[in-house]
Amino acid sequence: MMKKSFKKLGLLALAAGMTVTLAACGSDKKDADANAKKSITVSVDKGYKDYINDVKGQFEKDNGIKVVVKTHDALSTLDNLKLDGPAGKAPDVMMAPFDRTGVLGKQGQLATVSLSNSRYNKKDQALVTLKDKHYGQPAVIETLVMYYNKDLVSQAPQTFADLEKLSKDPKFAYENDKTKNVAFLTQWTNFYNAYGVIKGYGGYIFGQNNTNPKNLGLNNKGGVEGITYMANWFKNVWPKGMQSTTSNENFITDQFTKGKTAVVIDGPWMAATYKKAKVNYGVAKIPTLPNGKEYQAFGGGKAWVVSNYSKNKSMSKKFAAYLANDKNQQKFYQATQEIPANENARTKVVQNKDDQLTRAVIAQFKAADPMPNLPEMAEVWTGAENLMVNAAAGKSSPQQVADKAVKQIKESIQQKYKD
Repeated sequence: MMKKSFKKLGLLALAAGMTVTLAACGSDKKDADANAKKSITVSVDKGYKDYINDVKGQFEKDNGIKVVVKTHDALSTLDNLKLDGPAGKAPDVMMAPFDRTGVLGKQGQLATVSLSNSRYNKKDQALVTLKDKHYGQPAVIETLVMYYNKDLVSQAPQTFADLEKLSKDPKFAYENDKTKNVAFLTQWTNFYNAYGVIKGYGGYIFGQNNTNPKNLGLNNKGGVEGITYMANWFKNVWPKGMQSTTSNENFITDQFTKGKTAVVIDGPWMAATYKKAKVNYGVAKIPTLPNGKEYQAFGGGKAWVVSNYSKNKSMSKKFAAYLANDKNQQKFYQATQEIPANENARTKVVQNKDDQLTRAVIAQFKAADPMPNLPEMAEVWTGAENLMVNAAAGKSSPQQVADKAVKQIKESIQQKYKD
């Protein structure tokens, strides 16, 4: 009896101990969750740290929460989200290129957010939207623009006919081959640069405004016309080296910074290089194409996004929206010189600062085609990588080259994407 009683008491004590232990574990988890809800973590590139620290104070005061700022490479942060999120190591808020938002959103790694119609136009919203779901607050817009050397041309060319005329001027003859001309250069071997011509002639990537990956239009009549036009520059005007995908970018920069080339088409990120080289340059919208249509370059940029693994999603979404409000978007521009995606802030920026690059990006963005954020876009980059190189080589017709690229893209999509 005594042994049984002691045994029973021992079991009761063990049970009581387990209850206490389990209660303590539950309490620790609740405490951890409670602490998580008292703060959110924002991860940004080093260049954005001061901006976040400058604007976070008001948000912390208004919401009774701590915003912890960490610096880390943005793309690495996104790449690591799949593993860091479930492990509780991922930040709550971060920045993502527009073309990554749809992919990460579809994979369930980004939380959906609500967008304000008073801040963004339809094009801005399309950049972070996939199947009617929004996966980020648009922060920055980017697109190609035209740079021109003011010492070589008196005013910004308005049409590609103007560029063609410049390219017949012997003063821009290529020094190593006088039969070739470098008055105007751009890296059309890069599909990112070439797409503006293809789209301007009527080609497209995906059907239904880049939402239907089963319908590809790079090889339609307009697309082939655009490819043909670009191929003629390679064949009839530019030095052979322009067909290289590895060295032509440096060649273009070298020619422009040394005053050999009058006009280039490139991104806003090149302005610092030209400024450092002391080129007396102007920036303007890209000239209209020979068919009279706009050069419809890709419209891209970055968004503030929220991890779907966040333990405080509601506050994280609120902070992302706060970063994208009119006032903070203007501050972001002042801190980084990157063009706001918030349309109200863009208007204020133009009114308050006479900056050619800013005005050119905003003007060109109106004609831009939002970069598709479908996961299938990855296959387009691969399939179209050598599109213009093959067209420029002249071994196949532009139609054959376009058909081959589209065939490769279609097959890759069919193999990798079942739905």
